[in-house]
Amino acid sequence: MPIHQVVVMIRYLIVFMIGLASISASKATSYDALYVIGDSYSDIGARYVDGNGPTAVAYLAQRMNIQMTYPQASNAENRGLDFAASGATSGSEGESEFHGLRWCCQGMLDQVSDFASRVRSGYLPFDPKSTLFFIAGGLNDAGLATEVTVSNLTHEISLLRENGALHVRLALLPTKIPAFAVVGKRLNPVYRRLVPALRSQLGIDLQLSYWGSYFDEVLQHPGRYGITNTTSKCAGRALFGEDETPCATPGTFFYYHEGHPSTVVHQIVGRKLYQEITTQSLRRAR
Repeated sequence: MPIHQVVVMIRYLIVFMIGLASISASKATSYDALYVIGDSYSDIGARYVDGNGPTAVAYLAQRMNIQMTYPQASNAENRGLDFAASGATSGSEGESEFHGLRWCCQGMLDQVSDFASRVRSGYLPFDPKSTLFFIAGGLNDAGLATEVTVSNLTHEISLLRENGALHVRLALLPTKIPAFAVVGKRLNPVYRRLVPALRSQLGIDLQLSYWGSYFDEVLQHPGRYGITNTTSKCAGRALFGEDETPCATPGTFFYYHEGHPSTVVHQIVGRKLYQEITTQSLRRAR
C-alpha cells in the first residue's frame, strides 16, 4: 500500500477512536477546549503518526471529554486541535520532501502562528478561561543551541498570550529514552527556570507538566504497566521503506517504532496527564 494511503488510514482511525472514547468520558476539569503544540510524540495526523495509534494528548482529550482532531481534518471546526507535527523543532521550518512526502512549515513556531492566524481571522473562537494549551517539544532540537530553543518557546508562549491564552502547560521532556535523553537532560533544567519567569512576565497560568517524566516512569518500571519489552521496536516504518508488520503483542512493547512509544504507553501517559491536569484544576479553583 502506498505510504500516503497508510498515513490517511491511520489518521481516520485515530480520529474515530478519539471521537468514540470522548462520548463516554467523564469531565473533572474546568476546561472544555484543548490545543496542542509539539512533535511526533503528540502528532495525531497533522503530519505523520509515528506509532500505532493515538498519542498521549489524544488520550488526555478523551478523558477531558474534549473532541480533538488535527487542523487539516475536514471536521476540524469547533473541536480542539492538535497542531503537533512529526519532526518539528521548536522553531520554524521551510518546505522539504521527506521520503516521498511534501513537508512544509510545521515547526512549533509555525504551529502557533497557524493557531494565531485562525483566531485573528475569526475562524477559531475560544473561551480563554476554559481553554488549555499544551506545549510538548524540543525533542528535535539536538541541533539547536539552548538559547535558540528558549527564544522559540518564549516567542510561542508570548504569541499565545497575545491571542488570548490564559492557561498553558509546558512539558518537561523524557530523559530515559536513549534517542532523546541528551536533549531532554539539557533542556529540562532550562524549562524549569523558564516557566516561572514567563508566568511572572506574562501574567498567565503557566505551569510545568511532567509529561516526559511519565514516559520515563513507564520505561523504568514496565512491569507495573504490563510492558515486557523495553528495548526492541514492534514494527518498522513504511515511511522509511521498512517492514511495517507489527509484532504479535504490540501492547507489551514500550516502543512501536524506533525511539517512539506504542499507543498503549501513550494511553498510560495520557491517564497520568489527566490526573495532573485535574489536580492543577482543583488547586486553581481553591
